[in-house]
Amino acid sequence: MANLPAFVRFNKSRLVSNSPTTATESKALIQHVRKIPAQRWEFTLTTVPLNKAEIRQLMAWVFSQNGRYGVFDTTLPVYSKPRGVSSGSPTVRSLATAGSTQVQMQGFSGPVTGQLLTGDFIRFSNHTKVYQVTADANSNVSGQLTIQIFPQLCADLPIGTAAIVKDVPFTVRLVRDAQEFESAVSGAGFSTFELDVIEVL
Repeated sequence: MANLPAFVRFNKSRLVSNSPTTATESKALIQHVRKIPAQRWEFTLTTVPLNKAEIRQLMAWVFSQNGRYGVFDTTLPVYSKPRGVSSGSPTVRSLATAGSTQVQMQGFSGPVTGQLLTGDFIRFSNHTKVYQVTADANSNVSGQLTIQIFPQLCADLPIGTAAIVKDVPFTVRLVRDAQEFESAVSGAGFSTFELDVIEVL
């Protein structure tokens, strides 16, 4: 799996949650909607201003991904950082099965109010899907807590599975096969670049 060049930093990101449904509408305009058990995150990432040499290096790296074929990890401004305290070395305390939206955890420092807060992201070590915490969670004196997440788990979480709650990486690929760069002929030569990426499931 490729890594973004170290000099590439993002100062803005746009987040989309894609949760597909199927829908029909009757002649009476009554809608019937069914949820498909799937979800992915989609992003537009904007770099900080890059000089001409950095743009050339980023260009070569992007082209080397071969469009949608390449897969890479990236952390995101704002979203990869927790709002909560997120202290300790958290692991899964009790088996959580695919389809669940609740995970019992241990290994946090405790007792701590606001250990994880609504909107924080979390990833588990046995698969790459990233989940979002949907309710504040406080750890008890033993460092245990239960989190509510979105979307539902797409894989089982065995006891002891480690969790990432800080600098949460998203595994992504480019949205399009064709990638375009634009730079000014005159001026200081600094440019920004937007990467449109989708989560790899």
